[in-house]
Order: sequence, then C-alpha cells, then structure tokens
Amino acid sequence: MAEKVQQLKVIDNPFVTELYANKMVTTSFDGGAVVITLGVMRFVSEDAAAQASEERTVPPVHVTARLAVSPAGAVELATALNTMLKTLSERQQRRATADKPNPKRSGGEKSKA
Repeated sequence: MAEKVQQLKVIDNPFVTELYANKMVTTSFDGGAVVITLGVMRFVSEDAAAQASEERTVPPVHVTARLAVSPAGAVELATALNTMLKTLSERQQRRATADKPNPKRSGGEKSKA
C-alpha cells in the first residue's frame, strides 16, 4: 500500500509583502542555498525622453526580490513551476486548436446532391 503524503498545515501571514518581477537577474548556488534574484525593468516616461536623445540603451533592471531556498525547496519550486508551465502550454494548445477553422464545417466540402 502506498504511503499517504501528509499535508502541511499552512499558516498564512496577511502582512507578508508581495513583490512583482518581470526579469530574472541572477541565480546561484553556494553549496547550501539556491539564490534567485528577481527584478523589474521599468519604462518610465521621463527616462524615455532622456534616452531618446542618447544612444539606444536597454532600460535598467531594478532588483525587487532575492529568494534563498534550500536545495530541497528549489526542487519543489522547480517541480511546481514545471507543472504550471505544462498546464499553461496545454491550455494554449487547446485554444489554438479550437480557434482554427474546421474545413469540414466551413462549407469546404462540396455537396453530393
């Protein structure tokens, strides 16, 4: 008989800070922790005018979060992200298939009458 996986009791902290990131800055492993530094690339209108006069440069990425997890935690994170990405990919494929016109239904066949 397979062992039942015990569910962890999660106590949510409503005061935890939520952070946004749209860029991964760095990842590293120091032998004890996996460290992921995340950031956000901001497109500020005042900067746009200044940058337009300068040579075309990539906007800076501002660090917004640094996550340090144990190797086991990193494996759990990677597994969860892979599962989520697989689900998103499958949904996208189903939508693309559903959006394609079906030649059999669109009158592409000639009637046999």
